[in-house]
Amino acid sequence: MRVNLPTNLNDITLGKYQLYMKLDSESNNYTDEIFSLFTDIPLNQVKEVPKKQYDEVLQQIYNALQIDGTFKQTFTIDGIDFGLIPNFDKITGAEYVDLVSSSKEVEGYNSELITLISVLYRPIKKRDSFGNYKLEKYNGTKMHEKHIAKLPMSIVNGCLGFFLTISNDLDNHLQMCMEEVQLRGALQ
Repeated sequence: MRVNLPTNLNDITLGKYQLYMKLDSESNNYTDEIFSLFTDIPLNQVKEVPKKQYDEVLQQIYNALQIDGTFKQTFTIDGIDFGLIPNFDKITGAEYVDLVSSSKEVEGYNSELITLISVLYRPIKKRDSFGNYKLEKYNGTKMHEKHIAKLPMSIVNGCLGFFLTISNDLDNHLQMCMEEVQLRGALQ
C-alpha cells in the first residue's frame, strides 16, 4: 500500500484543509478520519495499518499542519496565473461585500476560506515587464474556486498571516496615537 504523506503545508491543499476542519473532533473515528483524509487510504482500511506506522503518520500530518506559510503575491495553479488584488483602495462594492461575508470565523474556523481566497486572488489578465499585473474583472468566485481549492495551504497561511500582520501593526499604531493624544490632553 503506497501512502502519500504531507511533509509541510505545500503538500496540503486548501480543499483538503477545509475537509479536515469540517471533521467532528468529538467523533470516535476522528484520528482515523484525519489519517484517511491526508493519506487517501479508505477509512475502512485504516485499521489495517500497523499501530507504529499509524502513530508516525499522524504525527507527521500534525507537524505539517503547524508549519508557517509564505506570502506570495502571485502563483500558478492548473496553468492559470493568479494574483492578489493589487490595490485594495480600488476594490468594487461586490468584492468588498464578498470579502466581508466570507471572512467570518465560527469557533476559530472559516468555512468560507476558499471563497475568501478566491476573492483576494484572481486570474491575471495582463502583465507588464515591471512585474505589475491587471486582474480579470470581478464576477464572483464560483468560476475559480475549483482552482483555489488546489492551492497549497502554505500560500493560504502566508496570505492570512500577511493581513494579520497588517492588522496588528495598525492596532499598535492606533494604540500609540491614542496614548499620545491622552498624554497631550493631560499636559494641557
